[in-house]
Order: sequence, then structure tokens, then C-alpha cells
Amino acid sequence: MSDNSLFAFADETPQTDVSREISTDYWQVLSVEDDPGYQLSLKMGLADMVVQDKPVKLLTASSASQAADIIARHPNLSVILLDVVMEQDDAGLLLVNTIRNLIGNDLLRIVLLTGQASMAPRLDTMRDYDINEYWNKVDLTEEKLRSVVTANIKTWSALNELASAKRGLQMIVDASRTMTSKQNVPGFTQTVLKEIGRIIDVPDKGGIVCVHSNGRLPVEHAGVVASSGEFQRHHDNSLSEMLSDLSESEQGIVSAAIDKATLTKEHQFNGHWSVLYYSTEKLDSRFYLVIVKSSEPMDVSHIALLMVFSEGVASGFKNLALLNKLSKLAYYDASLNIPNRNWLQRELHTTPNAERKNTIVVLVRVADFYTTEILLGNAFTTTLMQTLLERIYCQLPDHYAIARIEEDCLALLFTRQYGPSKDALLQLNEQTLSVNQLVHKTNTHVAVLDLDLISKNNSDQALRLAEATLHKGRQRGEAVSYYDDSLLYALESRYILLKDLHDAIADPSQLKVYYQPKCDMQTGQIVGAEALLRWQKDSKTQLMPADFIPLAEASGLVSKIDYLVMKTVFADMESLHQAGLSIPISFNISSADLSNPAFMSSLKKLICSTTVKPEHIEVEITESQAMQDYSLVAPIIKELSALGISISIDDFGTGYSSLAHFSQLGAKVLKLDKSFVKQLDDPENASALPVIRMVQKLAEQCSATVVAEGVENAHQQAILCQNGYLIGQGFLFAKPLTFSELTSKLK
Repeated sequence: MSDNSLFAFADETPQTDVSREISTDYWQVLSVEDDPGYQLSLKMGLADMVVQDKPVKLLTASSASQAADIIARHPNLSVILLDVVMEQDDAGLLLVNTIRNLIGNDLLRIVLLTGQASMAPRLDTMRDYDINEYWNKVDLTEEKLRSVVTANIKTWSALNELASAKRGLQMIVDASRTMTSKQNVPGFTQTVLKEIGRIIDVPDKGGIVCVHSNGRLPVEHAGVVASSGEFQRHHDNSLSEMLSDLSESEQGIVSAAIDKATLTKEHQFNGHWSVLYYSTEKLDSRFYLVIVKSSEPMDVSHIALLMVFSEGVASGFKNLALLNKLSKLAYYDASLNIPNRNWLQRELHTTPNAERKNTIVVLVRVADFYTTEILLGNAFTTTLMQTLLERIYCQLPDHYAIARIEEDCLALLFTRQYGPSKDALLQLNEQTLSVNQLVHKTNTHVAVLDLDLISKNNSDQALRLAEATLHKGRQRGEAVSYYDDSLLYALESRYILLKDLHDAIADPSQLKVYYQPKCDMQTGQIVGAEALLRWQKDSKTQLMPADFIPLAEASGLVSKIDYLVMKTVFADMESLHQAGLSIPISFNISSADLSNPAFMSSLKKLICSTTVKPEHIEVEITESQAMQDYSLVAPIIKELSALGISISIDDFGTGYSSLAHFSQLGAKVLKLDKSFVKQLDDPENASALPVIRMVQKLAEQCSATVVAEGVENAHQQAILCQNGYLIGQGFLFAKPLTFSELTSKLK
């Protein structure tokens, strides 16, 4: 999961009117697509569709944020048809992370659709994101569309039923463990022996012993699981050892009774000796023998009591076997035969606090696991994990528990005293494993979390923080990463900041627009201005765009913020026009805004509904955005240019520009990045001047105006003027001004 997708919020006023009801009368499929034409074709392709006697109901969303709202209100969605590129290039992929990691919905079937395969290459996307199918739009015929939706609805239905059953199993297991304190064979059998002794009044002379057998070895090898009276010393011995302490005649009587009981599967009563037979063979291939020695031969009443009591004992053994079987289903990974995530969470939750603080969690994740699974199959990756598990047993023998928490990830528990060294963990990084006689080299990423550092967090949060540490380490390229408090602080701060940003958008008075004048560097006269956003959180705290815009982009809020800025700029420009002070004003928009039909429609509507002249409007887009999204951006920029709006390329010189592409964009303004202007103050750095001259010549050849950003002193101004620069922007001329201050300056 990338950092940008840790949190996502739906629109507070969603445009789609859908109810919250959970219906089982139809299948719910969600189409997330910002192309109205393709959205319509999907509707037509799925019209009147029926799967397993239930109709398909299609919900639609035109953006990732709108889709997040629908998903939150419809927990029984079965399939999502998801476009990759919407309000931003990877909006679809960010929504996948939100669904899987933030909402925690592992069952929803995600079918990724793309019209631009280069934006999300198939193998990379299947490896890095938890999606179920990937289709190029041009390959998805109506017949194939209906086939894909049908298959995924059926798969979702089966997985949903399985998940419900598994949740039921966990509830049963946990409830059973709560209701009875005798939740294991030794505890249960010891209670049985005590009750039998009470029923038949076994005095000091005599005793009872219980053994269990898996049926694969002779019964003499059966182990003693509980004992009392004179057999107390044989606890943990075998049946043969217990029999060897008896006299020869007693051995004969007991052995004959045992043989008959195991043969007939019935209780046997023979004078002083009784052998009670209990079978759980249908559940776990085991049977139990309770051997009773009484000082007096048992009478009919005692036998009758034991027979009745044995019915309850038999049910108890079966319940124990069933409980163990259910526990294994709910808490164990079948392919590796080790505990799973449920078990680990329960273990961390039930561990006493003092022991928990002394515990270290180590996560080991296999790199490129899902790519390997796609190329070589599930059977191969299962064997791969089994082989890796055996290697870990050898390399990290001091762990006291190991669990599989994801298909590609293992978790190990250590006490602090025996915690692994970094060198030992680094040995796990590169593994050469023999899998099905094939030598396979794989890398792992390792994360270490000392639970004492997060003693206030619950078990689920602990596991999530360990996974976040693993993800952060992988992003940094660390083979072994260690949790520290800064990670939790960063996550908490990010969450609080995002919540506050939502509040700020709802109450725009917190978002202030300032204006940085653009000045004639010879006269100092203001010839234009750039709109800059500041977030005034409170009377003492003002945040710059770099502090919150990346978070807004990740959560799909940037278009809302850009619209607020644009709307403010148009209102202020109208006021200037009425005062006879009109100047060109520029404002920044993202490539996500350019590709958002709603945003572009709002821009055109403002042009039509205000007195602002299009030639006084400059739209700024960064060089990297213009070049990376050229095929998407170029036609929209040409459309804006046709309306008379000037296009400004911001931070020019910091990105990679194709001259062929750049010459076709028709940009009217180039803004020289301030990093080059700053270098002019360093006499030993001569690399900036050639770039400055090159940008000026390029602007001249393209009939564009060049603006120098970040001009702070007269020395910089002089060099720029000597090299043909006419317009500058920076603290030498003016700091960012409020609208009233700008108006006063212009007057």
C-alpha cells in the first residue's frame, strides 16, 4: 500500500442518489468510469442481465471519491468495474488500496479497465495491487463483459458464503472456550476421572487412567493423558508402562478387556476392572480408553450409572474433537499447517500485558510473490512458502511462535531475550530455494516491532503498525526496517490533517488566496500576479501548499481546493475590472483538474458568467505534469488556448521536456524555476547561467514570455536583465499580498 492511499474520503454531498438498504433480491455491480460514453456502453452491455435467477443492478460513479462513498453505503457490492485513469492518473489504483487496506474489504471483486495500458502495465499492476481481473477496454466485447461479470458475481457469492461460515466458526470456537474451562483433552479427561471416581466411590485403593490413541500404532503405545489414585504416577507414560506395574493376572484381565473394547467399540466390565471406550474417529481418527480399577467388583447400579454418564463423556470427547477441528479451520493455515492471522491477533490479545511488553514481532514478506504466482501457479508458490518456512525454522530457531498473516507474509514472535540480531535477519533477505527441483531465487523484506513501544495499542493495531513498518521499509529500499514512534505519529498527524482539511473545504474561510505580483524588472511596475493558496488553520498557524496539497491529491480533494481558488480569483478579477485595474492573474491547476470534466466545465462557466476577459487568465501547470501526461493534457490545453486563456509552464527547467511536445503545447508563459535564480548568488556555480540563457532563447523562439521566479536581490535582477529577462517575481519586488493589499499597490 502506498502512503498516498492510507486514507480516502468520499464526497460529503455525493451526486448519486442510492439507498443504504442491503438487498438479496439482486446483485449489485458498481461501474466507476469518468467517460460518459463508455459508462453508457457498460450500462447497455449489462442491461437485463440475470445471474443465478437474480437480476444485476448497476450502480455508477464518475470519480474515485464518489465511488468510495457508494462502497461505504453498499456493503453487499459484489463486483466493481474500475477505470484506472479518472480525476488523476492513478485514481483507480488508489481506490483499490482504499478498498483493500483502509476499508478492509477483501471479498469485493475488482475488475480493472483501462484505455491506456501504459498508465498501469498488466504484470506490474497485478503484482502490486490486489485486483482480480485486468482488461483493456477495446478487448471487452459485450459477450466478454457479461461473462466476466457473471464469473465474478459467482466467485463473490461463494467467497462471501465461505467468509460468513468462517466467521461463524470463530464465534463458535470463542463461545465454546468461554463457556467451558475444560477446553483441552487433559483438562477434560481429568474432570471425567474425578467424576467417575465420585460416581462409583473409588477409595484410595484403586484408580482410574485415561489413554488416547490415533489408531495407527498398537494400543499398548497409547499415551496416558490423565490419571488418578494408584495410577497417578503414570501420567505422561504409555499404556504398556502402566500395565507393566500390574500383576501378571491383572495384566491378562486388563489386556483382554482392552482388546475386546477396541474390537467391539463397546464398554467392558470385568469384576474389579472396567474399560470404557469413546471414539472420535469420524472427527480426528482417535479413540479414548478410560480404565477403572475399583476395590470391589462394581454392582449393577454402578454400571448403570457409568453407562448413563458415559453418554455425556462421549459427547464431551466429540465436542472436544469438534472444537479442535473448528479451531484449526478458524485459526490455522491449511497449506502450511501453522497458525494464521486470526490466531496471531487472538494470541496478542490474550497475552498478559507484562509478557506482551516483552514480545518482539518480526514480519517476513516475500518479494514479487504475486508475480511468481501468476507466472508459475499457486501450487508453486505454496511449495515456495513451505520451503521458506523450513529455512526460517533453521535460521531463526529462537522464535516461540510463527503464523501466516497473508499469502506472502509470515509473522514470528520472540521474547526480547532471544530476539534476532539484524545480521540474522539480513540473512533472510536473499534466499535460494529448491522448489519442485527448480532453483528459485527470491528476496524478502523484514520488519521488526517491539510491542513495548506500542503498549497502549490493541493487537490489531499492533499488527497494522508492523505491516506499515514493513511497507515503509520497502519504499525506502531497506532489507530490514524497525518500527519507531515517528511512524505512528506520522499516521496520526496525517489522519488529523486530512480531517481538518475536510472541515476547511466545508468552511472555505480558512483557505486564503494571496497574490504574488509579477513585475517589470526595469521599472518595478506590476504587470500581473499569481494566485497562491494559504491554509489559515487558526490565528497562529498558517500552512503552505506543500504541507497539505500532496495529501489533498492523494485523497481526491485537490480538485475541490483548486475550484475554490479559481472561483476566488474570478471574483477578485471582477472587482479589479470594476475599479479599472485589470491585470493578468494566473492560478495553478493539476493534471487531474484538466482531466476532470466537472472542473473544466466550471472553468468555462465562470468565463461565460463573469466580466473577466479570457486574455487576463493564465492557467499554470508544472513542466513535469505537462510532459508526463502529454497525450491527456495537450488537447485540453489547446482547447483552453482557443478560448483565449494563456497557458503557463511552471517550474520550467526542473523536469524533462520533449521539445517536440513542448513546441506543440502553445504555452504563452515560461516560468524559470527559482532554483536557477538562487544559484546566481554562488560565484563558484556557473551551471545556472547557461540554463537561464537557454530558457530565454527558447521562450523567444516560441513567442512566449519568460518570468523569473524567486528574485530576491538586485544582483540576481541585474544578471537576469542582462540576459534578456523582462519580468520577475519574488521578494525583491513584493511578498505575497492579500487582495486588498494588491488593490492598494495597483492604485
